[in-house]
Amino acid sequence: MTRRLTPAEQLAADARDTTLARLLDSTDPDGWNLALVKQAVLAAGRTMPEFSANSFRDLLPELGAGMAGLACHALRSQGLIEPTGARVPSTLPSTHGHGIHVYRLTALARTAGTEAAA
Repeated sequence: MTRRLTPAEQLAADARDTTLARLLDSTDPDGWNLALVKQAVLAAGRTMPEFSANSFRDLLPELGAGMAGLACHALRSQGLIEPTGARVPSTLPSTHGHGIHVYRLTALARTAGTEAAA
């Protein structure tokens, strides 16, 4: 059972989602880069039991590396990855080492093909 968000948490989540959508629209209007990064996340998840955005950021082109967190957020919303409860420091210099989630594939992602992320 998931916890219901408080009104303040829901407003913050809505603001976050709006900001992410605007960012995505301005940097990736056709969705190609995000789809590519989501595929990379799923591929990493098939070879690693647990992973974070740090796990594959260095493997992506510059624009894709900046979308690693966004791709994880999108896949989490789709139910394809889930947080383990652990956090690690981000290796992205602009984040100054703040904590990021560690994820694992869900059963849905393990049984579905990579087309589920599109």
